[in-house]
Amino acid sequence: MKPYISDHNRAARVAWARAQLNRTQSEWERVLWTDESKFMLFGSDGISYVRRPVGSRFNTKYQTPTVKHDGGNEMVWSCFSTHEVGPLNRIRGNMDRFVYEQILQNVMLPFALASPKVFYSFQQDNDPKHTSNHIKTAWAQMPQSVLTNLIQSMSRRC
Repeated sequence: MKPYISDHNRAARVAWARAQLNRTQSEWERVLWTDESKFMLFGSDGISYVRRPVGSRFNTKYQTPTVKHDGGNEMVWSCFSTHEVGPLNRIRGNMDRFVYEQILQNVMLPFALASPKVFYSFQQDNDPKHTSNHIKTAWAQMPQSVLTNLIQSMSRRC
């Protein structure tokens, strides 16, 4: 089952892809990609289909066991580049802009600063919590010392 993509979002995705066509391999190697994902501990939170022969409806071989209350899930966030994978960060509860800000400050930034590679581009999807005014303000208010440290470390990482 494919997720719904509006015509506007489809056009924006194509425009973004076309804008990236001239990037070199070395530019792509300096992109830090991020994403989060939810994993169901039991089963799926989507539709499940079972194919079985006629007359075998109650045969346990063709039945899917279930767990009450969905059995729970885990949500995680991480980042990766061409050369390395960042830490896997478990998200407790729902991820909102405040949780996302804490992840950027306490997980992503220390990882990027400690990396032997320099990242010139930070790539995230357009999830509303990623593009919220709160997050834009947090980026703008990043302490000067962090930026200075990042700049000073470039010579050892380039």
